[in-house]
Amino acid sequence: MCEREENVALARDLLDLVVRRLPPRPRRDLESLLAPMDDELRRRTLPDPFAYRHPHRRGGWWHRRLYDETPLL
Repeated sequence: MCEREENVALARDLLDLVVRRLPPRPRRDLESLLAPMDDELRRRTLPDPFAYRHPHRRGGWWHRRLYDETPLL
């Protein structure tokens, strides 16, 4: 796993944890803010066809994506 993927996945894990612990109304508000960001992450990454071979990639869908390793400018 590259550093960028790890950082994105860890950040998204933290946000998912927060979402699950919020009361219903704030949860919906945060989920509505996360939805466009998740869409963008899906757009910028590819599904990992071999994710099932990596048992350490448990958790959200963002752990089963391929991230581009080229640096952002």
